[in-house]
This record gives sequence, C-alpha cells and structure tokens, in this order.
Amino acid sequence: KRMKSCLILLTSLLHILYVVAQETPTPPEGMVYVPAGEFIMGSVYGDPDERPQQIASTKAYFIDKYEVSNTEFAKFDPTFKFPPEKKNNAAIVTWSKADAYAKWAGKRLPTEKEWEKAARGIDGRVFPWGDTYDNTYVVWDQKETRGTSIAKPASPYGCYDMAGSVWEWTSDWYKPYPGNTVPMEQYGETYKVMRGGSNFNNHSFIRTSQRYYVLPEKIHVYPVGIRCVKDID
Repeated sequence: KRMKSCLILLTSLLHILYVVAQETPTPPEGMVYVPAGEFIMGSVYGDPDERPQQIASTKAYFIDKYEVSNTEFAKFDPTFKFPPEKKNNAAIVTWSKADAYAKWAGKRLPTEKEWEKAARGIDGRVFPWGDTYDNTYVVWDQKETRGTSIAKPASPYGCYDMAGSVWEWTSDWYKPYPGNTVPMEQYGETYKVMRGGSNFNNHSFIRTSQRYYVLPEKIHVYPVGIRCVKDID
C-alpha cells in the first residue's frame, strides 16, 4: 500500500509538472518568459515617487534577455552610426527611435510594471540579484559590452544588465502611483520614465524600484537604451 501511495504521488507530481510545462510558452530567440501574476512594486524607503509600495500585477509576457545592441538597432536604421568596437554595446537612442525599433521588431516598450517585475521577481528584492549591493554585478564602463559584468548576475527571470549599463526606456509617462500624495512638478505627460540606472550612477539609482524621468527626445547626457517586450497571444 505504501508503494502504491508513493507511485500515485509521483504520478500526480509528474502530471503537474507536465501541465506546467505545457502551459509555459517557449520564448522567441533572445527573450525570456515572465508569467502572469502579482509582485511587490515600489518601495517604502526610496524616493517619494516610488511610494506607496503596492501589490501590482501583470499579464504574462516575453522580455528581451539583453538590451538592444548597436548592431541590432542598425538593422532597423542603417543610418545609425557607432564605433566598430562597440557593435555589441547597448544602443543609446531617443524614446521615439526606441519605440519605432520595438514596433519594427514586432514588439513594444515595456510598461513600468512589466520592467520592474522582470527586474525583481515577486519577492520585492532591492537589486535584480538580491538585496545586497555588489560592484562586480554591474557593467559600469561604456567600453564594456552587454552582459559582461564580472559576476554576470541575471534577474529572477533571466534578464541581464537591468542594473547599470544604460538606462532603459519604458512606455509610461512620468506620473504618480495611485495613492501617492507627494507633489512633483515633473508629473504629467512631458517626461518619459526610464529605469535601471547607468554607468555613472551610484547604487541608489540601480535599485529595481528606482524611477527617473527624462524628456523623450532630449536625452543629452543620459545614456538610455532599449529592452523590448512581446505580448503572448
């Protein structure tokens, strides 16, 4: 009887694993899968625009494992120029160019919710790799190519360089979270939100909940790149 019970349990477990496998779609090349569901978004200790910390939710989606490279962007825009030695570096472009690239690739720019969930998972971690800062986990120098930090950490879903490297565009205007009562003159539909920090920022800027705003067509000194998402039919 004990053996039979074990076999029944094993069979049930294998069935569950099979069903889960069947329900998990295979990501397109260069992308990873983020399942639908809730996650912890925002922060109780960060900047005022990160509050209130909340339980947010997303549908399932695919997201790029790496930021779009100069070579990849040049396939969309042959006039885009870059030094040959930086062919695998993250492309730095304005919001409209990032949006156009994403549409050309059959994808789109992520919402803030999608970006943050892909970066931190469901446990509210401070950085994509956990709660402790480590310099070796970040691509600091623009001379370095994507995914070449010393420790090469990935986010819970397998994304690289979601902290440091270049900032990354989102589709959202810079607006307060629901329930946020702290006024900011920048709120509205003038600035777009970028996420992830860059090579010249300190560790407070590369936290998963950190938000920052920039004029979509006047990035100036801000190195902002692209990480696309794709809807699941």
